[in-house]
Amino acid sequence: MGERLPVGAAVDARIADHALPHRVRTVRGWLTLLVFVCTLPAFAAATLYIAFEYQRGRDQLVRDSLATARALTAVVDRELAGTRSALLALASSPYLATDELARFHLQAQQVQRTQNATNIVLIDAHGRQAVNTLRSFGSQLPLEPNTAILGIFQTGQPVVTDLFVGPVARRPLLAVAVPVMRGDKVGYVLAAGIGPERLSAVLTQQRLPPGWVAGIFDSTGTVVARTREAERYVGQKGSPALIARMADGGDGVVESVTLEGTPVVSVFSRSAQSRWSVAIGIPRAMLAGQLRGSLLGLVAATLLLLAVALGAAWHVGRRMARSIRALVAPAVALGHGEPVKLPPLELQEANEVAQAMNRTSDLLQRAVDRASHDALTGLANRTLFEEFLHSQIAVCHRAHTEVSVMVIDLDGFKGVNDRHGHAAGDELLRWVAKRIVAGVRQSDLPARLGGDEFAVVLVGTTEAGARQVAEKILELVSSHPEHQRAVSASIGIAVYPRSARSMDELLRRADQAMYAAKGSGKRRISVATQA
Repeated sequence: MGERLPVGAAVDARIADHALPHRVRTVRGWLTLLVFVCTLPAFAAATLYIAFEYQRGRDQLVRDSLATARALTAVVDRELAGTRSALLALASSPYLATDELARFHLQAQQVQRTQNATNIVLIDAHGRQAVNTLRSFGSQLPLEPNTAILGIFQTGQPVVTDLFVGPVARRPLLAVAVPVMRGDKVGYVLAAGIGPERLSAVLTQQRLPPGWVAGIFDSTGTVVARTREAERYVGQKGSPALIARMADGGDGVVESVTLEGTPVVSVFSRSAQSRWSVAIGIPRAMLAGQLRGSLLGLVAATLLLLAVALGAAWHVGRRMARSIRALVAPAVALGHGEPVKLPPLELQEANEVAQAMNRTSDLLQRAVDRASHDALTGLANRTLFEEFLHSQIAVCHRAHTEVSVMVIDLDGFKGVNDRHGHAAGDELLRWVAKRIVAGVRQSDLPARLGGDEFAVVLVGTTEAGARQVAEKILELVSSHPEHQRAVSASIGIAVYPRSARSMDELLRRADQAMYAAKGSGKRRISVATQA
């Protein structure tokens, strides 16, 4: 059998082996190769994805545009329905029931303004306009030429007309018309003329992307409103391909050419109520350009990801070493008993070691704390108390200042223990410790010397100041809610250098003063005489 290395030597050998330069270069090389092996299939998948994404993006854009067209159709229907409701309300005017048409003319003008209508017309059973808000009442008015409006006398149903030229307005209009009933017959027809500009506002509110064109068409395919060159094309027929496809009803998509001659992908929605349609044209060149830009961005992002991955692979070895080196100084500090708190590290394995070092540091600190503090009350124990007092005496000797020591012994503690048990006694000691801490400054050091005996180092405190603190503590300790009458304290005070010149002598004099206080009765304070 070969010679076997000690455990520590084996660990050092492994660390030295991993620290060799060629090992670091090999890790980087393998990581770089790993990046290429993982990236090449990703490139192949990205190529297939690009082809799929082109078609998917185009379809999604068409679906979104079709949804917009449906929404616009609903808005147009609501606009027309709102006018129809206003006309039905106006048709119930009492002035019509009594044929007071002059008063009705004034009422119709008010409704016209609220409905943003071009005019309101009342047509009698002979087809003659009896009232037209564009003319003063009593003016000569023409026969109504619109057969769709006159047809209400037979059907009794409201209608929305196609685009026509109003005989009085002498401009393109569409009309919403409702019957005015006289018993079970139609006595009048009430119509509101609406200018195309009102529906154009519906289109412009959508703020379609530049280059897109949207239009509203009546049931014959005539342009009623348009987002581009409306003055030129309102009243003309739309493109034949679009009109033929819209005639089939419902919603759809068709490739067509706009009236300007631009090839577009047109989406349209046809209203089942008015038989009107809303169409949105997306330029095919723009559609392809937008998607092409997205795909080029995807390719650029893929290349950027590859570059980042290669850079990360090249530097990961150095980052691993950085995480390991971060453990060196804390390990040395931990060996000297100093507290250690490492933050999370980048390398998982190094981070596990760091967390283990943190836990070890906490355990060591708790062990140190247990060695210098009382387990029951958390106050300093006798060892820490004497070390602190010794250092304070040294400071006072150099600076010619004073330090006071109080020794506190509980009165009646044994009776509480005997009557209520040790658990109650321990609880009382913890309560007393909190009262003492509450009565001193943060710079002072309270301690439990053993049993029911406590002590406090009062830094930089004279005899008068120590007596004030003692009186305060006496009140705090004697105010237990359950044992107020049974428990109090006796306090002895000694002041360096007035009472003693050494630590041992100072503690002995304070202890004697405490016994003198206890001998004179409960709740007493005694100060050691001058040495």
